[in-house]
Amino acid sequence: MRSFLQMIVSGLAALGMCCAYADQVTVVGSAEGDPATAGELALTRALREAVRKGAGVDIVSQSKVSNLELEYDQIMTASIGYISEYKVVKHSFDEKDKIYSVTVQAEVKKGRPKMSEELELKMLVNRMGSPRVVVDCKEKINGSGLDGDSAVSAALLEEMAQKTGFEIFKKSVIRARDDRDSARAALLGDDLESKVKKAGIQSTSDFKIMAKVKGSVGRLREPFPDVQVRNVSLGVDLQAVWTDTGEVVATISLPTTFHKGESKMDLPFDMPDQLVRHYLLTMLSGAEPAFKDNNANKLFRKIIAKWITELDLGAKIQLEFKRIDKKTLDKLIAALKENPDISYVWRREFDRRLYSVLEVETRLKAEQLENIVQKQLAGKYAVDVATKRRLRFFPSDR
Repeated sequence: MRSFLQMIVSGLAALGMCCAYADQVTVVGSAEGDPATAGELALTRALREAVRKGAGVDIVSQSKVSNLELEYDQIMTASIGYISEYKVVKHSFDEKDKIYSVTVQAEVKKGRPKMSEELELKMLVNRMGSPRVVVDCKEKINGSGLDGDSAVSAALLEEMAQKTGFEIFKKSVIRARDDRDSARAALLGDDLESKVKKAGIQSTSDFKIMAKVKGSVGRLREPFPDVQVRNVSLGVDLQAVWTDTGEVVATISLPTTFHKGESKMDLPFDMPDQLVRHYLLTMLSGAEPAFKDNNANKLFRKIIAKWITELDLGAKIQLEFKRIDKKTLDKLIAALKENPDISYVWRREFDRRLYSVLEVETRLKAEQLENIVQKQLAGKYAVDVATKRRLRFFPSDR
């Protein structure tokens, strides 16, 4: 599988931006714990070791890797060396010792890479299959008239996410489209299609960025003659999840902060909505010192770090089976574990009469995994629902 960085380097080479000399190293990174989190840290450690070994210096103190987060930009742009390309040649999880190991082959170059962040992000989004990203915001800001599904925080996050490279889709526009399709189906006499479209049961996004904004806008005050101000308090909770499985990818909490009107007297205090927009932007962008290291851009970096890890180690895909017997399920689990493109299989739930659930960590795409499962089950099960992260099967003889 061609690595993300190989794609970047190819593009940069075409622009004459890559250096001619590079050291090739093979390193191993390992971490203890649950496979879902230990894999990410093991890859982080392998990449750090690759830069250290290839550049011939110790960069541990310069790499900002913490809380199991792969700070990709810090690793790739260390001033003394960077990884121009790499590939994961082996990764495994020792169930007995709970150790996840990752072996990486990497090319390390001296200095700092001349790469465009925009190019990196567009390539990453393409490799992820250009997921439909929806921003979902809930606001409750007393005294502002912005309660409910306000467009203030949503518009800010959508704008920031687009600049980061995400492809944003508008849930309300998709809903309006489905309503039109429902009306058309009804006119043509297709009641089932009309009901399906109207019910809105089809997924409108692959990935969702959610925000909860709480706060208050104070009344107008006049601390100085002819100078009117308002105090504002705001707190924001941000979360990113895969829509079809509910898996949380990243979470950021911006604690409630009190903004005193006298500290910024040039703001439009007679327009509460614009006042809220200003302070939200300073918090989300990190322009305010208190949020320099904890803001929406940090959430985006966490998402990107997670995506890079999944692209090289594999993503988790959920498999659901209706009315499958234990013998057949155990046989399927054993076969999946033997597949070299599948690193781990978890049995999450077994229910002979209803649904049994497996979770698979794999580099394979959902449609490739679907073919493997159907072949192993000899066509006895058909696909009922298929998304990027979830496959649901039912007995084909029903």
